[in-house]
Amino acid sequence: MAVVSDRVFGITVLGRTLEHLGTQMYKRRDVALAELVANAWDAGATEVLISVPLADRYDAATSEVSVTDNGTGMSPDQVDDEYLVIGRNRRAEGQSAPKNRKVMGRKGVGKLAGFGLGRKMNVLTWQENTATSIELDGQKLKAEGGETKTLEIHGTVTDEVAHLPYPSGTRVVMTALKHKTPPDIEGLHQALARRFSRTVIGEMRIVINGAELQQPKIELSMRDPSSGERTDDLGDGNKVTWWAGFSKTVLSSELQGFTVLVNGKTAQAPPYFFGVEATASGQHGTKYLTGVIEADFLDDGVDDESDRISTDRQEIDWEDDSTRAFKIWGEALTRRLLRERASARGKAAEKRVLDNEGLANRLARLDPPSREKAKKFIQSLGSSETEEEKILPLADTIIQAFEYQQFHDYISELDAASDDPVQFAKAVSYMHGWRMLESRALLEVIKGRTEIVEKFFGMIVNNAAETAHTAGQDNLHDLVARYPWLLDPDWQVLAEEKTMTKQLREWGAADGRDRDDTRYDFLALQGDGQTVVIEIKRSAHAATLEDLHQLETYVNKLGMGKSNVTGAFITGEHYAMLDSTLESWKRRNDIQLLTWQQIHARTAKHYENYKAILEGDLDADGFSQRAKEVAMTREVLKKATAYRTRAERREGLGPQDNRFDQLEAHSAETIEPAPPVE
Repeated sequence: MAVVSDRVFGITVLGRTLEHLGTQMYKRRDVALAELVANAWDAGATEVLISVPLADRYDAATSEVSVTDNGTGMSPDQVDDEYLVIGRNRRAEGQSAPKNRKVMGRKGVGKLAGFGLGRKMNVLTWQENTATSIELDGQKLKAEGGETKTLEIHGTVTDEVAHLPYPSGTRVVMTALKHKTPPDIEGLHQALARRFSRTVIGEMRIVINGAELQQPKIELSMRDPSSGERTDDLGDGNKVTWWAGFSKTVLSSELQGFTVLVNGKTAQAPPYFFGVEATASGQHGTKYLTGVIEADFLDDGVDDESDRISTDRQEIDWEDDSTRAFKIWGEALTRRLLRERASARGKAAEKRVLDNEGLANRLARLDPPSREKAKKFIQSLGSSETEEEKILPLADTIIQAFEYQQFHDYISELDAASDDPVQFAKAVSYMHGWRMLESRALLEVIKGRTEIVEKFFGMIVNNAAETAHTAGQDNLHDLVARYPWLLDPDWQVLAEEKTMTKQLREWGAADGRDRDDTRYDFLALQGDGQTVVIEIKRSAHAATLEDLHQLETYVNKLGMGKSNVTGAFITGEHYAMLDSTLESWKRRNDIQLLTWQQIHARTAKHYENYKAILEGDLDADGFSQRAKEVAMTREVLKKATAYRTRAERREGLGPQDNRFDQLEAHSAETIEPAPPVE
């Protein structure tokens, strides 16, 4: 007959420290689960089972998340003296992990990761025919007024262990879950596979809902080294082991960039490019770059002073002197990889053109200086992210520019643009699609857009109203609705001011629960298929946490209907919150905090890049959409207001360049086919 006894355990708390540590550091599911998996590793586990609710059965109030391992487990005394001691540094105490493993944990707070998932943690641990069970309730683990207090934790101890899955181990079950949306199981596989080294995954089987952890399947176009890994000396006595490669397709953000592993676990979360992504040659290749760097030297100490990794294992302290050589090495490596990829793509594009007999013969007939410059332009096409099937038609357009004397005045413009391969590819695409520029009407559109951009700037500077409070009042919302490209020339704005319920119904994802009549400001689509829900505030508005939480609610709600929804919050420079809180929001991958100044600068730069290329004096070939925009722009500038009447609102959003949802139709209507390539 089983023997069950009650036992009172103790835990010391300071104010609401435990609640804040668990909630603030481990907000993301993958980060919290990775920490619990790391605990299993430190316990000597060879298997860890993760159970998460399926999307169609998810209910935050009743669903559970559990992590079970076959590690050494804990005795009742170990639970009291070790597990319930927050901030215990087992390394400093000389305690190593079983199986001669390097200890991943250091700060003694990883056990709180479960509070990032749920408000309650049920811990069951067993060894040597003794099982101990306790429940930790985050709402109760606090002392009022910031006091230090030892709280009683009532648990049970029993010798009934026959029903448990392993001779020893630990199971942590999170309930009263915090996330409103169901987990993305495929995303968890990707995230956890990147957060642990192959050595760890080889020694400890990680299973999610019965399926063994799946390594991301990435088809690489380039890899360094071609197989295996390299070990480099950093020049300061430390070494790193690494590999990197470029995918043939754009990677998800979780797979982009480097992940830095220390003792088998993430120390710098992806995507990370050593800070060179904005300045490196070939920077547009960052969406394709992936790699792993193992730098165990970063965590070779035992005391707190030698610690160079953030508590949640998301970021390395790059300001520390001991990381300087690593940072310099990483910057140089990233720049080299991006440069080599751009060069290889350029050479491949040139070879593709030279392998085409018709284009090769036309190149050969050019005078030598023109031929070399044309090849340079073709290489620049390849260095951009131009699809392979577009290389030959665009190369045909480039060669045309050299073949006909009347186009030579554009060559100097192309030469200047070729320093930025992506902008160059866009310029050549426009020349190809418009048959060397549609008309001067197009120039008028661009000039009109630059004037609208300046009006936009004036409204920002003068703190224009977010919406119209009286008929005829100039306001940011109506200006953006008339000219959606103001937000981002690369976005397609799909809709404005729809309720959550209506949007979800349109997507066929209404859940039948209470209506939600809250409205977003705008909904946009990026070229990579990502949906962006946008909230705007006037430039002088001091944004509050309530504002940001409102956007977060929209993102979570709309995530029920689309798998890839992010948020963008646009306001001025002012935030009514603590700097640390603001910084934590800025680090989020699912929500962008943008300023009107940034939006204006990006849009203004976009049209300045094309203004010189668009100079020309060709007759128009019919251009109804552009003509409509020209007429509308004249009217807005004449009246000095973007206010829309009720009838104009019913007409919907104004014209915009990007229509990703109608790409084929758009191409057929606006782009004439290229001349056949012989």
